[in-house]
Formats: sequence, C-alpha cells, structure tokens
Amino acid sequence: MFVFDTDAITHDQNAHPVLTAKVRASFLEQLFSTSITVEEQLKGRLAYINKHRNDPHRLAQGHAALVRTVSYLNTWNILLFDEEANALFRQLQRQRLRIGAQDLRIAAIALLHDFTVVTSNERDFTRVPGLKVEDWTATP
Repeated sequence: MFVFDTDAITHDQNAHPVLTAKVRASFLEQLFSTSITVEEQLKGRLAYINKHRNDPHRLAQGHAALVRTVSYLNTWNILLFDEEANALFRQLQRQRLRIGAQDLRIAAIALLHDFTVVTSNERDFTRVPGLKVEDWTATP
C-alpha cells in the first residue's frame, strides 16, 4: 500500500511520465493520499483565487484549477489525519527530526497504516525512523 505526498500528487496531476505510468499500472485499492495533501492543494488554489480576485482572466483560471483539483482528488482514496495520527505526529515532533510539519503529518499517517510514502522528496522523508519511502519519478 502506498501513500502519495503532495509532491507526488502534483507530479501525477502534471502527468509526470514515469510516475503516472506507475500509477496507471497499479491497483487503485493500493493507492492513497492524505487529508494533509487535500488541505495543501486547496489552500494553494484558494490563495491564487484570493490573490487574483481583481483580474477577471486569472480569477477564472483559478476557479477552473480549483474545480479540476477537487475532481482529481475525488478519484483518490484519502487517509485522514485523525487523533491517532496526531498523537504519532506529536511523538515524532519530540524527536526533533529535520522535516517540515506537513510532511511529518503525512509520515505519521503512513506509519500508522504501515504504508510506503511515494515522494520525490526522499531527503526529508528518509529522516523519519521506520518510514518506507519510494520515489516513483526516478527512471528505471
């Protein structure tokens, strides 16, 4: 089972040739993302809309991107950042790992479910003890 971080989801949205081929060759029941990624993606789209609210062309582009993003994310199995994941996140925080909070939340969810994180950000995720990490953007 695999958990895609926000970076990997973005690669798939942009049709990264290697990653998207691996996604298409996988069973959808084995592929997940997280509510953290949903939050990050929607915040980005909403920030764009807010920034360009006085530019009709960019505002329309922002709303179109928002709808595409919601439709895309609706095709994924989404794991929640629930109370149990938050407790594990707090434990990991106490280890003072050099990894961003959102990535650490994704790592906590993956550890909780014993899933592998798919990311091109191996440098940060490999700092989390016991976390399995794969980069699906690397050419075979």
